[in-house]
Amino acid sequence: MSFGSDSLTLSIGQWAFKDIQAQNLKFDVLLTTQGLGLTAKADSINLALPIGRINNVNLQCDELVLLTQQFSCNSGQMAFQHQELGQQNLAFTIMGQPDDEKYQLAIKDLSLASASFTVNVSIEKNNWTLTADTSSALLTPLARFLSPYLSDKHVQLLTSWSIDGEVKLAVAMDGQRADTLKNLNLKLTATGINLSDTTGQYVTENVASALLLNLVNDNQDWQWQTELSIDKGQGYGEPVFIDFSTAPMTLLAEGQWQQNTGKIVVSNATIKHNNIAQLEGHFSGSVDHIEQLSLDLKQADIAQLYQTWLQPFIMGTALDNIELAGEVDLKFHQQADNYHLTLGLNQVFIDDADGRFGVDDLSGNVGWANYTHPVQTELQWKGGYVYAIPLGASHIKAQITSSSLDLIDLWRLPVLDGELQVNTFSLKRPGEEGTTWSFDGLLTPISMESLSTALKWPLLHGKLSGVIPNVSYVDQHIQVDGALMVKLFDGTTVIRNLRLDKPFGALPQLYANVDLLGLDLETLTQTFDFGKITGKLNGKMTNLRLSNWQPVEFDASFSTPEGDKSRRRISQKAVDNLSQIGGGAGGVLSRSFLRFFEDFSYQRLGLKCKLTNEVCEMSGVGEAEQGYYIVKGGGLPPRINVVGYTRRVNWPDLIERLKAVSKSSGPVVK
Repeated sequence: MSFGSDSLTLSIGQWAFKDIQAQNLKFDVLLTTQGLGLTAKADSINLALPIGRINNVNLQCDELVLLTQQFSCNSGQMAFQHQELGQQNLAFTIMGQPDDEKYQLAIKDLSLASASFTVNVSIEKNNWTLTADTSSALLTPLARFLSPYLSDKHVQLLTSWSIDGEVKLAVAMDGQRADTLKNLNLKLTATGINLSDTTGQYVTENVASALLLNLVNDNQDWQWQTELSIDKGQGYGEPVFIDFSTAPMTLLAEGQWQQNTGKIVVSNATIKHNNIAQLEGHFSGSVDHIEQLSLDLKQADIAQLYQTWLQPFIMGTALDNIELAGEVDLKFHQQADNYHLTLGLNQVFIDDADGRFGVDDLSGNVGWANYTHPVQTELQWKGGYVYAIPLGASHIKAQITSSSLDLIDLWRLPVLDGELQVNTFSLKRPGEEGTTWSFDGLLTPISMESLSTALKWPLLHGKLSGVIPNVSYVDQHIQVDGALMVKLFDGTTVIRNLRLDKPFGALPQLYANVDLLGLDLETLTQTFDFGKITGKLNGKMTNLRLSNWQPVEFDASFSTPEGDKSRRRISQKAVDNLSQIGGGAGGVLSRSFLRFFEDFSYQRLGLKCKLTNEVCEMSGVGEAEQGYYIVKGGGLPPRINVVGYTRRVNWPDLIERLKAVSKSSGPVVK
């Protein structure tokens, strides 16, 4: 210790007081015109965590007041070196009342992560308050500064992101003792935020946002409120892209967090995506367990909702390019593992851009539940179409319970001038076991003329109708129990053992056996402009297999039925076309005397094809000297035989022959 006329110098090699320890501490107390002045130096000072050790400490106070019960410094500067904080040069004011354990400290120019902070601290006995703010902080150095105070898991997560941008921060907090936080109020304004992870799944560009957070701690039970708004920039979170400049988002939420148990309660939460949707919700549970969850999507514009939030998730499906209009709402409730949801539709218009399907003025509710809570489904619409086939107005009612949907009433769907009637329909989706469904019904007569016109086919004649037996879908297989019966070309087509494997896969497989009974040849040939043939036709196709909807195997035969009493005549054009299918020359009749006859009588006609490995083994209704009879002459003259000469033909070549026949104008008769 030394004295001068106007100063006092005190040097201490090592000094300690409670949690404070100093090395080579030196005080200089000066007399100034304002009173006392103080300078102090120390090689190092160890403070309580989280600050820890500071080095090369220099402190100066030009207005030091020392009274019996109070000390203060109204104009102070302090410089020191810290491992994480770096070199600091602070301005401060301090006031203390040691007997009352009351202290106040104000700091300016605290440098943290390339930002300048203002900090105010007030301590009274065990209670403390702290406020801090900065007008500008860069995110990149701020992230580096926070790393030493984070767990290894959070540090690894932080380093896997590219972070850039600027924030304005204001925080106020208070607590008891050094380890207890009671209240926290945070206000953060961010601009120019550019974030991206290493995989490119999450990216933001020039985002501007504002965050308000309030925390209140009551014996480790935290009450919290937050408000977040994002109104500029763009964001991408695979697969969703949002332009916040045109559609800002806001989040308002409040709830509780029980720190000891980890339970989280979100008592109220509202997410508003301007001009698109508003979602309200409640939650209780933990990070990895849901006790209760409720979501309520308010009536939203379905077109905007689809474009932003739905379409990105269904790219590559049948629903990835549709036009929508109308309104939609959704309610979802989950308790433990049980949930139910209801989707409301109000005057919804759906139109597939590829012309595969569409619905007009669809309204009602559709839902789902995985437990005994019943959910009613009731939909009605004014019209629609499937692949250019118009559908009329209809109404459907069903009930869902325990992951099952069952039709309540008979469903009638107008199709052209007929009607599809579904008597029963049942769908089950028990979870990981997969989806199953089954139905049965019938199709009332539909005019083939109206059907062919709608599909832009060649003009077909007659009626289409049929009985649909029980059809079921299990484990990616569609199975028809019993025979599917269709009335077509004034005859009956019976389809048996119909099975479809992996119908929605890349290579669907269809299997069936088909019987054709009493088809009217005049109606059939008139439909396809093949050349007129009268009489009846029976047919059989066994072991039919289609791969990706293309035939790869079957054993087919078509012939005049035994005992057919109908008039059997065949025109020149039909003779010529059948000759070409059998591998003969076309236009033979036009070069012979038979050109003078318009048609001929026949006893029997028929054709067989057994397809295996893209080769069709062909035959007819009988053997000829150099081939096989496709048409066997008989009855009243004039009579004619048509002989086929090709026994084995590549399936693609046979298809080309059929295409040539369909485009042929027939023989030229002179």
